[in-house]
Amino acid sequence: MRVCLYMDWPLASTYLKPVEDVLRREQPTWEIEYAGYHKPAEGAWDIVICCDEQSAAPQAPLRICVFHGLASKGQAFSTARAGIFLHGNTIYATPGDYYANLLRNLGVPDERIWVIGLTKLTNLRRNTLFAPTHNKELSAIPVIQDRIYELPNVRVMLHMYTATGDKRIHQKYRAYYPDHDTDHTPVENLEWADVVIADFGSMIVEAITLGKQAIQVVNPQWMDYYLESKQLSPEEIAQLPEVYYPNRYAIKAHSFDDLYDLFHIMELGDSAQRLYNEIASRIT
Repeated sequence: MRVCLYMDWPLASTYLKPVEDVLRREQPTWEIEYAGYHKPAEGAWDIVICCDEQSAAPQAPLRICVFHGLASKGQAFSTARAGIFLHGNTIYATPGDYYANLLRNLGVPDERIWVIGLTKLTNLRRNTLFAPTHNKELSAIPVIQDRIYELPNVRVMLHMYTATGDKRIHQKYRAYYPDHDTDHTPVENLEWADVVIADFGSMIVEAITLGKQAIQVVNPQWMDYYLESKQLSPEEIAQLPEVYYPNRYAIKAHSFDDLYDLFHIMELGDSAQRLYNEIASRIT
């Protein structure tokens, strides 16, 4: 099997080197060569992998375009280049379902669309801390429940009252998270986290302060809590730290589906291995 990794420009190695590593590991007898701006692609190839939809890469029985970015700049994934996507036999290995749907909307058939992630980020992962407070009107728990575990690499840190409280509501909430973290302090968890999913407790403000990606889960009862239970005016509520700062600096999630979409902009994990798995399924 002869494989060409085609580089239209030097930066392409960032995207193709992880692919090369997996191909050499999985298929040590394959002939794998780089070609492109620095070296002509000579002869016939069984598989050609490039990373630009306008690539000058040669044709092959299996020709694959691995996307090299998540922004389009009004070109990729848009009608500006629809003709490129619609002609030929190139398979497009996209970063995520959103990108795949953009190609489908342009008319690219499903058999020419793979969802693999972004190969340059192969094996990178995101540490996600879910740190809900305990108040039933403010907490993310009634909104998210145990579905938080559908997200990759999540650590759950419960409020002390939720973790140890005897109230029925705390027992109910605690039951969603039988393996919640008890091995780390809040400070250690904040240091570990790249992303903090919280609500109207202190953790959302602490995450923002530390420059973490902060996601505030919005409990539908939150405003009534401040208006009715605390007798605050709308003007006073707007100035509360847990309202003011997230309104300016946090991503808002009103449901688990909001979280799911955010965490699947791109498929993380071993993207290069996913690419190989797709290739292997078509040549064996």
